[in-house]
Amino acid sequence: MTVDNQALDAKDMSRLTVATLQPAPLHTGEDMTEDDVHRHIAEAIIDRRLPPGTKLVEQNLAGIFSVSRARVRSALTRLAHEKMVTVEPNRGARVASPSVEEAKQVFEARRLIEDGIVRAAAAKMTDPARARLEAHMAAEADAHLRRDRHAVIRLSGDFHLLLAEIAGNDVLMDFLRELVSRSSLVIAVYERPGATDCSHHGHDALLERLIARDVDGAAASMADHMDEIADSLDLTSHREDGVDLKRVFSDILKDSP
Repeated sequence: MTVDNQALDAKDMSRLTVATLQPAPLHTGEDMTEDDVHRHIAEAIIDRRLPPGTKLVEQNLAGIFSVSRARVRSALTRLAHEKMVTVEPNRGARVASPSVEEAKQVFEARRLIEDGIVRAAAAKMTDPARARLEAHMAAEADAHLRRDRHAVIRLSGDFHLLLAEIAGNDVLMDFLRELVSRSSLVIAVYERPGATDCSHHGHDALLERLIARDVDGAAASMADHMDEIADSLDLTSHREDGVDLKRVFSDILKDSP
C-alpha cells in the first residue's frame, strides 16, 4: 500500500503504523493464489527462515500450501527471475546461494543506488514522511526489545524501501527491492557468527540527518551504514544448513490473518 504524503497531514500520518504500509493480507488454503505462494516463499527467504541452498520440492510445497504443482512451479519461476531461487533441469529448485563475488557486487550496487535514494529522500523530507519513518523506527525498536529476529530482518529491509518510496522513484524502488532480497541471502550465508545486528543504530543516525534535510550528511550516514553491514560478513566462509520446509511454512501460515 502506498500512502500519498501530500494527501495526509502530519497529524494523520503520526497515527499510521507499519501495518498500514504493508501489502494486503495473503490468502490461505484453497483460496491461495500464485501471488500468495510467491510471497510466502519470498518472505521466508528474506526473513532467513529458508537458508541458501535449501531444496524447494514442488510436490512438498504443493502439499503444504494445498495448491497445484503448476502454481508452485510458476511461483518458483518468478523467484528465479528475481535471483532468489535457482532452478536447474532435472535437479529442481533451491534457494539461491550467492558466491563471494556476487555478494561483493550486491553490496556495491546497493551503495550506488542507496546513495541516490537517500539524497532524494533528504531533499524531499516532509513532516508526513518524517512521521512515517518515526513510526517505522518505533516498530524496529519494539522488534529488538522482543528479540523477534524475523521481524527485525524484515523491518530493516522495509526501512530502506520506505526511503525509496519517499524519494519518489519507482524504478529505483524496483531495483532496491531485488537488492534487499539478495542482500538477505548474502547475510544468511556469510554473516559472522555472533555478529551484532546494527541496523537499528544505523537507521537512527540516518533519521537524524534526514530530518535535518542534510543531503550530504544523510548520504554519509548511509555509506557508514552499508559499511557496518559489510563488516558483519565473513566472505571467506560458506554455510548451508538443512531445513524442515513443513515446519517453516506451518509457522508462517499459522501467523497469517
